[in-house]
Amino acid sequence: MPPGLYRKPGKGLEKFLGQLELEIMEIVWNRGTATVTEVQAALNQQDHELAYTTVMTVLARLAEKGWLMAEKQGRAFSYRATHSRQVAEAQAVGGVLRALLQDFGEVAVAQFVKELDEIAPEQMTRLAQLLQEMEQDDEQA
Repeated sequence: MPPGLYRKPGKGLEKFLGQLELEIMEIVWNRGTATVTEVQAALNQQDHELAYTTVMTVLARLAEKGWLMAEKQGRAFSYRATHSRQVAEAQAVGGVLRALLQDFGEVAVAQFVKELDEIAPEQMTRLAQLLQEMEQDDEQA
């Protein structure tokens, strides 16, 4: 189930996917479904000179990792994302948070609260809204 734990520097999903993997995921997310040929053409329009076999290998790896689902259509495979970009991002963040809480417990929570002083006011407002929504959901359950 995508994505795994924090791996490398970068922003957002770049921490979980390589640059080419992320570019391919963006193409699939934007198209809904795509064949190897369609992904290769889209990448080559972005100044890549990638062989069909390279694109096919990366798509197969993304399917193995659980980011994509392959469907046989005639002689070719069509790929679609197993989750929307938003769900993939939420799962990535959730995985990191679960790992931090499991490994560090209260220290992770305390540090998170301490870091809240550093975020922009509009982010604090959104966080307060999310907390309020969670409280309302709990009251309704």
